[in-house]
Amino acid sequence: MRPASRPAGRAAAEEGAVRGRGVPAAALRAALALGLLIGFYLLAVLVLVALAVLDVVLARGPGFTVVALEGYLGSLAIAWCVLRVVLLSRGRGDGRGGPSGLSPTPREQPELWRRVRDLADRVGTRPPAEIRVIPGAGAMVQEDARWLGLVAGERRLFLGVALLIGLPEDELDAVLAHELGHYAHHDTRLGGGLLWALHSRLLNTVHTLRHRAAAEEAGQKATFEARAARRRVAGAPPVKREPTRGPDHYLALVFSAYARLCLRLTEAVSRRQEYAADLVAARIAGRDTTAAALRRIPVLEAADDLYVNGYARLGWEAGLLPPEGQFYGGLALLLADDTRRAELKALSEEPLPQDTPPERSPYDTHPPTADRIAALEALPDDGRAPAFARRPASALLRAPDSLFAELERVVLSPEALAGRRVPWADLPSLARRERWTRGAGPLLEAMAQVAGAAGVAAPPGVPRLAHLLDLFDHGLLYDIAGRLPKSAEAGRSSGRAAREFARTALRSALRQLALLTALETGLCRWELCWAGPPARRVAPDRLTEALEEALDHAVANPPRTAPLRALLLGGAGSAFDGMAPPPPASPWPPPHTLS
Repeated sequence: MRPASRPAGRAAAEEGAVRGRGVPAAALRAALALGLLIGFYLLAVLVLVALAVLDVVLARGPGFTVVALEGYLGSLAIAWCVLRVVLLSRGRGDGRGGPSGLSPTPREQPELWRRVRDLADRVGTRPPAEIRVIPGAGAMVQEDARWLGLVAGERRLFLGVALLIGLPEDELDAVLAHELGHYAHHDTRLGGGLLWALHSRLLNTVHTLRHRAAAEEAGQKATFEARAARRRVAGAPPVKREPTRGPDHYLALVFSAYARLCLRLTEAVSRRQEYAADLVAARIAGRDTTAAALRRIPVLEAADDLYVNGYARLGWEAGLLPPEGQFYGGLALLLADDTRRAELKALSEEPLPQDTPPERSPYDTHPPTADRIAALEALPDDGRAPAFARRPASALLRAPDSLFAELERVVLSPEALAGRRVPWADLPSLARRERWTRGAGPLLEAMAQVAGAAGVAAPPGVPRLAHLLDLFDHGLLYDIAGRLPKSAEAGRSSGRAAREFARTALRSALRQLALLTALETGLCRWELCWAGPPARRVAPDRLTEALEEALDHAVANPPRTAPLRALLLGGAGSAFDGMAPPPPASPWPPPHTLS
């Protein structure tokens, strides 16, 4: 990538003006945050003062009345809530440690650190002391400033691993320059700690008040329902009563309104900061490159979400993981697929709709991406179009596979890391094998219990499905169905309803065993597919339809097991030719196990 030259024209003028007034503007933002934080406590004090004035008015009234007593008790309850929840509560921490991730040292990743430090020098700010690689496609910066931002603190840069995998090198420069621009404009210093404190106090107060109000309302409802039940037992008509709202509810309304006001003011400031940081990125990486990065990141976020939830977690419930380093690093495989690459390229180059304005909210921390891109494209052309052949950002990493593997060990839980690593090619089939084995487990256990009680042992080498169907043919189907786990609704039912519940449960479990048998016998298999759904089934035509038809016959009254045997156990394919429909649904015989 050729060195970036300083732009001329309006872009340079605007960005220079922003930098020139960076400290004063940051001081004004800090003053706003400090004023809102003081206002939060002042609001609580005003509530207490209003209660005191109300008590004085009641005390000057005509003697001691029931109304005055209720007023005193109510003011005491509200004052206690204000003192306990608003003034004495410290919250659960502001979460300023940031998301968990891997923090490579300059020795471990020299090229990445060199690039960040070089960009910080060009932006004109102090580089971060820590670069933390985190999951996802986001980037952010923090600074542990002290004394309301007057004393600088340690800086941290958080960089999503998907950005390193999916962005070209020059677009990663734009992302990094944008984040470093927040440092240059003192966005993370003056006012940063105050905003964290303000948001933490507001969120903790509103959440606590709403939780207390909901708990009080639920307690009242439970008390009223218990009283109504006792009256019904005594033969008296129940008295319908609605819960009354206590002081927590009304205090939650007051502080929620103040929280909305604070968010409107502070997030409006945050949106202006994003535009200013975009100007820094345009100066460093180029206007068109910065706009291209803004277009690509939402698409990359969607691709990363699809990859993690659809591919990396494909065997999650079965305790299976992709090869080491591929839980996050395997995104590169998805992006390398021709079909996926074409889809993502088309999405990133899709023109923004001009007739429908993007949705806006006064509580958004960032302006709409379309507005940010439009602001960038309105800048004068700086003559720095993105290069045709660009290195991927992952070229900055030393031994990227090792970094991705270490990121897994830092982020994933010990329970997840205990999963078995399997090759990508085997992951779809093994995941389904584990799922269907668990699904068929209760049926196999019930089969073993019934077979043991009847003294019918499975002959050596006979598949489990064949032995189960033999038991069906010997009239033990209903006994097996009666031993399957029951839902709460099925446990409360009896007669025909109970038999229908048992039949449905039996068919569901039998289907799991049938699918497992088809997989084990090679009748069907599952392949990994990067271009479509993560797992693609490869099986003979009409297998699904024939299997559902054969299952209906197997659990009918009386059961017909021949079609299922023919389909999965090597029988003649002609068993499906001219197959008669299952017998009409009729009540199963009512053995004691189902009644």
